[in-house]
Amino acid sequence: MSSSLAVSVVIATYNRANFLSATIDSVLGQKFQNFELIVVDDGSTDNTRQVLEPYSSRIRYFYQENMGPSAARNMGARQANAPWVAIQDSDDLCASNHLETLYGYVKNHPQIGMVFANGKYLGGPEHNRETIIPAKKSRRLARMGVQLADLFENSIVRLQAALISKEAYDSLGGHDESLWICMDLDLAFRLFMNFPVTYLEDVVFYYRKHDGNILRNDDSRLTENIRVIQKLLRDYPAAKKVLGGRRVHKRLAYRYYRLAKGRRKRNDPKGASDAIRKAVSIYPLSLKYRIYQHHWTSDA
Repeated sequence: MSSSLAVSVVIATYNRANFLSATIDSVLGQKFQNFELIVVDDGSTDNTRQVLEPYSSRIRYFYQENMGPSAARNMGARQANAPWVAIQDSDDLCASNHLETLYGYVKNHPQIGMVFANGKYLGGPEHNRETIIPAKKSRRLARMGVQLADLFENSIVRLQAALISKEAYDSLGGHDESLWICMDLDLAFRLFMNFPVTYLEDVVFYYRKHDGNILRNDDSRLTENIRVIQKLLRDYPAAKKVLGGRRVHKRLAYRYYRLAKGRRKRNDPKGASDAIRKAVSIYPLSLKYRIYQHHWTSDA
């Protein structure tokens, strides 16, 4: 591993040629310049390769058949020559202070597994707030530290705002390649359970919403979210004790309720019935879920 490089920036991309140049430019325009930029093309069928040609002297390019974002990120991390890895999505933008802020912290705290910060929406305020992590919560996280409950209640970690120890990443096996949507949450759980994790109250990236966002596939997102929570509880039994059984059951049941609601809207009565039945079995104290179960099961 090269001792001269501080950070390896990994961009995994799939058919995002229309956004990719802006993303790369935002990385290359960093105030902090001691990094390498690795781009992994996960089997794109658009003109991604042509878009990357002008950057050939400034990036390391790798191509693989389409295996999903987790596999592409792992490919990039395997090629990394620096002790810290920054994983960027190919449609978002880094703020110019991104690496300066995050590396400025880890160089004095080399024992941590990950440091992450906040972001803003590229199109301006959304959800009645300026930042992705609301200001009040951001201040609390920075002041009091990150708890498992913070990760569990809301998916606050965006890897576009993070710097990860390569040693920690490798020791955990990187991303779970069976996950295509909730891989960031899964990795954040595993990093938190094994290494110190720190939050900084800074905005270091801009999130771009568009029609191609994979997060808009609610059924798949919720299904994977449930899998990730179940995986956390299976692999780290102490997590349930830390979180409390009631909190865990409420969260899982709510996910199944959301799954049922979405399936009903998409005219899948059997799928809705199955999901709401699971919500009730996990959290039978909810009268609301029982009422929905009665109505939706009779429609199935």
